[in-house]
Amino acid sequence: MFVEFKKLSFCNIMSYGASGAEINFQTGLNTIKAVNGSGKSSILDALTFVLFGKPYRDIKLSELVNTTNGKGLEVTCEFKIGTDMYMIRRGLKPAIFEIYKNGKEMDMLSTKKLNQDEIDKLLGINLRLFKNIVAVAVTNNKPFLSLAIGDKRALIENIFNIDVLGLMCKDVKKRKTVNNTELDLKTTERRGIINSIEDNESYIENMRQYIASFNEVKDTNLKTIQENIDKYQKEIDKRTKNLVIAESKIKELTEEIGTIPDRSVGESLNLEIGKVQSIIDNINSTLSKLKKSRLCPVCNSPLDEGHARKHIEGMLAEKKTMEKETLPGLMEQYHAYSDTVKVYQEKQSFIQTIRDKARTEEITRSTLETELNKAKQNLEKESSKVCPASVDSYVEKLNTLRTQCEELNKDIDTLTEKILIDTQLIKILGDDGIKSYFFKKLVKVLNKSVNEYLNKFELKNTTIEFDETMTETMMTNLVPRTYSSYSSGERTRIDMSILLAFFDISRQISNWSCNILFIDELLDQNIDQSGIEQFVSTLYNLIQLNKKKLGIYIISHKLNELKIQISSTIEIRKVHDYSILEVKYG
Repeated sequence: MFVEFKKLSFCNIMSYGASGAEINFQTGLNTIKAVNGSGKSSILDALTFVLFGKPYRDIKLSELVNTTNGKGLEVTCEFKIGTDMYMIRRGLKPAIFEIYKNGKEMDMLSTKKLNQDEIDKLLGINLRLFKNIVAVAVTNNKPFLSLAIGDKRALIENIFNIDVLGLMCKDVKKRKTVNNTELDLKTTERRGIINSIEDNESYIENMRQYIASFNEVKDTNLKTIQENIDKYQKEIDKRTKNLVIAESKIKELTEEIGTIPDRSVGESLNLEIGKVQSIIDNINSTLSKLKKSRLCPVCNSPLDEGHARKHIEGMLAEKKTMEKETLPGLMEQYHAYSDTVKVYQEKQSFIQTIRDKARTEEITRSTLETELNKAKQNLEKESSKVCPASVDSYVEKLNTLRTQCEELNKDIDTLTEKILIDTQLIKILGDDGIKSYFFKKLVKVLNKSVNEYLNKFELKNTTIEFDETMTETMMTNLVPRTYSSYSSGERTRIDMSILLAFFDISRQISNWSCNILFIDELLDQNIDQSGIEQFVSTLYNLIQLNKKKLGIYIISHKLNELKIQISSTIEIRKVHDYSILEVKYG
């Protein structure tokens, strides 16, 4: 077969199923005919399978395998791009998928989808376009005018090659959604970090106040302790000074007082005084007795005046001596001794008083020194106190959080800018943006092409106008009509006009070309023989206008009486459950 897709020159040899049938497609007007169930539509399944890896009809892929032997499905397709020759080979049971370039097998990608994407790029057409404008089957394709507006628009975007804008828009929307999600996450993260920053700032401020209060209390305590130390030291110095003075005074008084008076002197004087007093007392007693007694107390002889007087005078003289001389002398000595003792005792008592006071001062000084040592220990202990609270780690954490917040702000600004740009891109790439511009331009081309084909199919009084939303306005003899109001034959011509217009536009506008067209049983739907001949004649003229570079294959049961020259006919017969192909030329 010979096919051309997007500057691709196809020269295909296709073997399908275990029969090993080969089909060589050519330009011109060609037909494919067969008895129902012989496998004529399977040709499209084979072509679609080798190019796109899926069946043309709405069946399971496994149903392409011949049910007779249940294996050996293999389709091979060769095509040329410039000077390079390519070949695709696919099969089922066993599974085969190979691509060759100039006879050398190409490396496969990681997935079937990626490989198929590369083939679609190579061909310049995907399965959807292929089934809508290259191989049209009444059983597998809804007429374009029967599609929903969204499906119409999607197909036209594909044909006009602006569906990439939709894909781009979808990618931008996905990206915007991702960015919105990321923006929400980062905004939430930033909110959490800001809360953490505020908590840390509050904590740091409280800790700083606590530390300041701690240091203030510490300073106050140190000041109080130092004042106590100074007070203790001052009192100690005062007591030390008093002790020095006391010691000096005690030394001075001790030197001044000399030795203690001899007690024996006093005792001796006291004894002498006692003796003298006793003598005086005895004299007084004797004198008293002389007055009452007639005997001399001395000699116990009778007293007479002379004898008594002598004794009395002697005793009175002795008494006088004792009282006037001896006793006063002794008393004077005793009093002098007593005064010496008293002075000594007074001085000794004063020294003792000084010593007692010195002892008190010493005890007081010792107590003060003990308190001083305690105060110094307290001072050292208080000086060494360090506030248990620290803001360093929190300041470091706060700086880290602020850095993170700044980075998040940058990310959020970047994401916001990206989202803003994507929002504008979505508007530009959306249906009301650049697509609308292209549709307005390209719909004119589509309308012109469709109406030209309507004239060629002898629907000269019928016109179709599509707007940029792909909503059609149909008129016949300037009277508005709907698609369903036309007869089946007219609808078939309208469908083919739109199909061929798509076919032309896809080659002209979309820079994609295809020189082969399949029409499967489209003419078998409520169209008379005259209409069929008219329709086929139009296709024939279309081939002539394309300088016979276009190959159209009509699959139908109503082509036996055609008077138009057919380039080739592929007849399909089923023999022993296998389809046998026979090509007749001319």
